[in-house]
Order: sequence, then C-alpha cells, then structure tokens
Amino acid sequence: MPLPGFTITSIDDVPAMAVTSLITVKTIKEPTPDDPSVIQWYRMAPNATAGEDLHHESEHLYILEGEFHDGDRAWPAGSRISGKRGSVHYPSSKLGCTFLAFFPNGLGKAD
Repeated sequence: MPLPGFTITSIDDVPAMAVTSLITVKTIKEPTPDDPSVIQWYRMAPNATAGEDLHHESEHLYILEGEFHDGDRAWPAGSRISGKRGSVHYPSSKLGCTFLAFFPNGLGKAD
C-alpha cells in the first residue's frame, strides 16, 4: 500500500493504444480537475514517423531507449527535450525508441 497521498502505477498494468501501426502510447497519469498534468509512455518502432506535432501546451520528453528524431536532429537515450506552447516538431525514429512525455498543463486543445 502506498503512502497516504501517493498513487503508484506499473507501466506493465497500463494498456497500450496504437497511435499508428509503428507507434504505441500508454497514458500513465490522466488529468484530474485538481491536477491537469498528463504523463505518457511512447514506443516508436524503427522507421516510425508521426508527422507534424503542434503543441497546445508545453511538453517535456525524456528519451529512455533508442534514438528520437525531432525533425531537425536525432537525440539519444538520456536526452531531455522541452517544447513550449505553440512549438512544432516532427517526431520520428529511424532506429526505434522509447520515451516518457510529460505535459504539466495537460494536453490542451486545438484553437
């Protein structure tokens, strides 16, 4: 049992959803009325591409394994990438990668 005020989730217990045939996501933490933040785990297979990704809120990525490409350059495991609200990148991975995405203010909505 976790300490009072804490929630514990195992990534193994979270169902994966297909974003594309080569990209899967697991939402580890959903937003709540008291805390809009979202945490997601992504796996990109080799040669995966997601197209344009416009950020309606800020996003922080931490590359766990492999190599993540943002449309400009490749980032190896251990890299942290932060995108401001309104920024755009083009996620892809030639080699494949796994990363965590943290949205402190939630996912936002298209205007």
